[in-house]
Amino acid sequence: MIRNLFRSKLSGRKTRIICTIGPASAKDAVLKRLVNEGMDFARFNFSHGRLEEFQKWAHSIRRFARRAKRKVEIIQDLQGPRIRLGKLPHEGRHIIAGHHVTLVFGSGADLKRGEIVVQSDVETSVKRGDKILMDKGLIELEVRQIAGKKIVCRALTSGIIFSGKGINLPNAESDAAFTDKDLEDLKNGLEMGVEWVALSFVENAQNILDLRKHIGNRAKIIAKIERPQAIHNYHEILEAADAIMIARGDLGIEIPFWKLPVIQKRAIRRARGAGKPSIVATDMLESMTVSARPTRAEILDVANAVIDRASAVMLSDESAIGKFPVESLIAMRKIVEEAEIFIHTHELKSLL
Repeated sequence: MIRNLFRSKLSGRKTRIICTIGPASAKDAVLKRLVNEGMDFARFNFSHGRLEEFQKWAHSIRRFARRAKRKVEIIQDLQGPRIRLGKLPHEGRHIIAGHHVTLVFGSGADLKRGEIVVQSDVETSVKRGDKILMDKGLIELEVRQIAGKKIVCRALTSGIIFSGKGINLPNAESDAAFTDKDLEDLKNGLEMGVEWVALSFVENAQNILDLRKHIGNRAKIIAKIERPQAIHNYHEILEAADAIMIARGDLGIEIPFWKLPVIQKRAIRRARGAGKPSIVATDMLESMTVSARPTRAEILDVANAVIDRASAVMLSDESAIGKFPVESLIAMRKIVEEAEIFIHTHELKSLL
């Protein structure tokens, strides 16, 4: 089974740990500690950073892994198509519930009339009644009228938006899962020897098949489940991909948040049934970006993912930009090990 590729040799631990590498973990001393403390995969987020940095990190990680006689594989996470707000005043733009807001995709916005520019890497289509979510879903709009590139919306919530903040279109389908930037990044990643490539904003199996044409057998593909369309087409995506990642950041924005726990559990169970690795990602120990200890809820979140038999759990900001990257890894490893003791004991008792 492919799932066996996600087994760790450290202390017999089966659930593997992915650490996102970033400014907080970029120094050799920190990378060495991460390798020695149980990092199984290093994730490079190609939404940020420079190629020279990624190359240096890869070289250091492989060197430390050889010394520790451990295998640490590298995951290249492609940015994927992004939709974000254009330039706004420094103090931001106030959105008031019940008022109308006009979004303009591309150029041609009348800034004097308060129209807001939207920058997009791909062509997208929306229709009347669709929801548009801004700044991690904190501000919600409803499409009322479409006139070419201009979309007139009614604000459902109030708040302040700023330049560059992300936009989610949960009801809209895009025309591509990767961009020219992704293809250039992919070329560089494959030359670097990455073992895995994570594809963002997957909507269907064809997205995976299109990417595989560029990869061949040089790396395995992780499908990131973060759109409603991916949930609808989950079976075919699971069949086409080598592994799946339940990317709860954007997924938790694009679907009603109360549905997320059940969707995660079903996705893990179905991946396990298909013999494919599953990864649970985003906000697992988020408080440890600023705190040396996780919250009780985070501890339970990691443990439940392990008990549900996820193949891997992931650190994002915690290890990339947080104050305690190594401590976050150690905390996650201890939670994983304790949860696996429970699984082993429970299975042993069921046999008696």
